[in-house]
Amino acid sequence: MPVACKAAPVEQPVWQEGRDGFVVAYAERVWPAWWSWVLAPALVSVLAIAYGSAYAAAAGWAMFLLGTGLVYVALIALSPVVRVDDRVLRAGRARLPLQYVGTVSVLDRASLRDLLRSGDARAYLVVRAWATPAAVLVEVTDAADPHPYWIVSSRHPAALAKALTEAPRTTLGGNPAE
Repeated sequence: MPVACKAAPVEQPVWQEGRDGFVVAYAERVWPAWWSWVLAPALVSVLAIAYGSAYAAAAGWAMFLLGTGLVYVALIALSPVVRVDDRVLRAGRARLPLQYVGTVSVLDRASLRDLLRSGDARAYLVVRAWATPAAVLVEVTDAADPHPYWIVSSRHPAALAKALTEAPRTTLGGNPAE
């Protein structure tokens, strides 16, 4: 006869690691440059012409429409969200609690290129060079974090750096993971 056992209820903590805050200080989506939206159908048209000449014009048009749609979906999916609120810096899928944000500096094209070439390989990168040549360097002060710093692309790096240094910092429950 099977014996049913009851597990003790697990009490949920007040905090959740990686939860966004409520007061947004800065938000942007790093969209691709205008030329990538024009270049995508141009490149897909080469494949569509090949299919159209090999099979039929309808196959070429179908390839063009389907291919352009897929490339546009990929461009949208690869556009990271950069957001600073009262709890975290969110860059793409990653979140860095503001209490672990150290020195913040704006990188121009030359300094970004030099840092990407000779910087620390453990750095967390959200760099979209085809979208914008500017970025922000965010030092991570958490000793347990494997990333010494983050490099985050932004169309408005000065505004992002200002938001990171001036954002109100609140935490819930005093959890160090926040």
